[in-house]
Amino acid sequence: MNSKFIWPSIKKDVQLWTRTCIPCQKAKINRHTKTKLGEFEVPSGRFCVVHIDLIGPLPPSRGNIYCLTCIDRFSNWMAAIPLDNISADTVSRAFYSNCIARFGTPHKLITDSGTQFRSETLQTLSKICGIKLQHTTAYHPACNGKVERLHRTLKTALKAHNNLSWIDTLPTVLLGLRTAIQEDNNHSIAQIVYGESLRLPGEFFSEPSIRTASGGFANNLQKQMETVGPRTTRRNSSRHIFVHKT
Repeated sequence: MNSKFIWPSIKKDVQLWTRTCIPCQKAKINRHTKTKLGEFEVPSGRFCVVHIDLIGPLPPSRGNIYCLTCIDRFSNWMAAIPLDNISADTVSRAFYSNCIARFGTPHKLITDSGTQFRSETLQTLSKICGIKLQHTTAYHPACNGKVERLHRTLKTALKAHNNLSWIDTLPTVLLGLRTAIQEDNNHSIAQIVYGESLRLPGEFFSEPSIRTASGGFANNLQKQMETVGPRTTRRNSSRHIFVHKT
């Protein structure tokens, strides 16, 4: 072009034209710089970082159709609190009564972007207690992956007891999860939290010597205990799941 035409600003004009040419942009091979994926900081102690979320609606059970789920990032201790509604006030009260009052105030609380978790009620509770409230993006819920995995495990376990009301089965399911041996540290969740193993009710039940009336509370409890026992869990994926802000 330069050998045939006198065009002082040819380089600048060609660059401008190619930048505004849609077919050129589609055909061009771009090498985008990808931001390195990050990991959550490992908590310094038990119940320093807590994840919470909601499950439901579930089949009605004693007037409850939801569960508030909580999990400690350090120990993986998990809790599920039945709720009859998921208003901001109900969720905040349940979190305070079942988590803060029992295990102390966490430094950080991680939730999704649900309206209950962005409410003024939970914001105020967090400020009063000195909790840093962190919300995950709606487009990438894997950032709250610990609770998402808890949801799957809970639902699978509850379905295994589909002949019983889920609210009656829930305590037994949680007991089994808390006494399961974790592959990454060879300890159960209960050992990390309490410093020793929990004694399972199934350890002192003897099937031949104990006879209970069919359909009663003790009979249902005995059947549940037969399915509870320490088990090895799969190692959770160690892949990075979010990008640090720049």
